[in-house]
Amino acid sequence: MNRIEMYTSGVALRSGLHRVLATAYALVEPLDDGSRKAWFEELDADFQEFGRLHQLGLRELALVYVSPHWQDILNDARRQLGLVSLDFSEVKQCFAHAEISDKAHKAHLGRDVYGNVNKRLWDLVCLDFGRAVAERFGLLLGEGSVVPNEGKASDLAVIQLEQLLAFDTGPAGSQHVDCVVWLSAELEQFGFDVTTIAGTGPSAGAAPMLLARRPSQGMKGHMVFYGHYDKVATPRLERWVRPPTQLTRENGRLYACGVADNQGPLACRLAALRQFEKTPALTWIIQGEEETGSALAHQKLPEIMAGISAELWLDETGYHDHEDGTLRLLARAVGEDDLSEPVDAPLTELLGGLSAHASRWGVGSRHEQRGLNKAVIDGGCPFNRNLPKAARYLAIGVNDSLARIHRDNESLPEWTFPLHTEQLDILFHWVHALAGSEFSLSGRAGHS
Repeated sequence: MNRIEMYTSGVALRSGLHRVLATAYALVEPLDDGSRKAWFEELDADFQEFGRLHQLGLRELALVYVSPHWQDILNDARRQLGLVSLDFSEVKQCFAHAEISDKAHKAHLGRDVYGNVNKRLWDLVCLDFGRAVAERFGLLLGEGSVVPNEGKASDLAVIQLEQLLAFDTGPAGSQHVDCVVWLSAELEQFGFDVTTIAGTGPSAGAAPMLLARRPSQGMKGHMVFYGHYDKVATPRLERWVRPPTQLTRENGRLYACGVADNQGPLACRLAALRQFEKTPALTWIIQGEEETGSALAHQKLPEIMAGISAELWLDETGYHDHEDGTLRLLARAVGEDDLSEPVDAPLTELLGGLSAHASRWGVGSRHEQRGLNKAVIDGGCPFNRNLPKAARYLAIGVNDSLARIHRDNESLPEWTFPLHTEQLDILFHWVHALAGSEFSLSGRAGHS
């Protein structure tokens, strides 16, 4: 959808046409709190699985594009992006020519004898739409489909996760300081200025907290990350099937105590940030006593967070449903006393972009107007409790509903690691776009 460097009809064209449908649907379909949305579920039943896998043929795609329902969706999305409406009589004509071209392409053993005909359909439907989406969300949103079960955590993420798990950072652990020294060195390697915050007064002797800051790397805006490096004491040791203190990779999952809360998400983000040449300014708050309430975080975060202005505040992780991979978009505007209020127009659009990206991985998404459930934390989560009023809050990440946090046999799925890395790229582009211009969109237009 975003670009074709050396145009070939066929796969590139069909991929772009699928991505336009998926992205337009995600940007337009109203966000109803809690309801699951997947663009391919709007197709006829016989087409849905082919749509999910981006395997509709040109004839099937043509039927979708000439449907009045989908024409409304496509033009609503184009208007939101500041583009002119499509002339669907011309689109229909282009599809007819493209189908002839596709047949000729196969008959001539793959030689692109009618490439210019198909290029016309590409230019009409995909080109300007892809450019507008890439400007707002980055190129990845328009890339072709991915098979989720082929996704794996990167080698670097696995190495860093093994190192995090090796530190004894349970409530009675003795290696919190060692872990902080290691984390500081890792963050400094890719440009963060790291401050170690030690406890004083009532929090004297607490496990230290890290405040890491990095200036803009070629992008506008500011984004805040939160996480923690500590873990719970190993629960129900006798029920563990695998060694709880060592990382085990088995059947597409990662097993160990602390892997899901929060060392896996932390390792994923540490590894991911090394891949991006450009990011907005970043602040990363990493504390070491979330599992015990953290008197230090409750003492220090009010002052630290009061001095931060950011386009987006990203919590420690987020969730997918394990049955079908559905992405849970936990998002809210922060109200008085940490109440969750409806998202504003810019955050609504970001959720649309993330939903469109989820469709690249063949999964649906749903919005939940809330934060992560941290009811087990004594005194409440200090990060959530100190978010500024009207802050845009988001929780997405690598966990799923089989993670078994705070229980025996804790685990994570591997396929979510590369997906979350791509999500971070989308967040960075959205922050940059939001910070660099007056936001003109009024939210999702909806359609009848």
